[in-house]
Amino acid sequence: MSRILASSLRDMRVLTDKGLRVGNIFDLEVDEDTGEVETLLIKPETQEIAQNLSTDADGNAMVPFSSVVAIRDYIVISEKSLAVQQLKRK
Repeated sequence: MSRILASSLRDMRVLTDKGLRVGNIFDLEVDEDTGEVETLLIKPETQEIAQNLSTDADGNAMVPFSSVVAIRDYIVISEKSLAVQQLKRK
């Protein structure tokens, strides 16, 4: 298993597995007890994306880390997972 430093993720581009640009990583939420990453906080690419995802008080999109499919030169998240998140908001 390869290791990735959290600092290297800052401002990394986030795309869906279908190629949709979501935005750039702003921050991560980590469980204090387990150390597991729980949520990606993403600066949305567009206002439309921000409106379709859960956001924090600063307007950053909140995407569960369980949606992450891959991390390489950019972060890939599951579009299906985002669709489920949108359904939960309604």
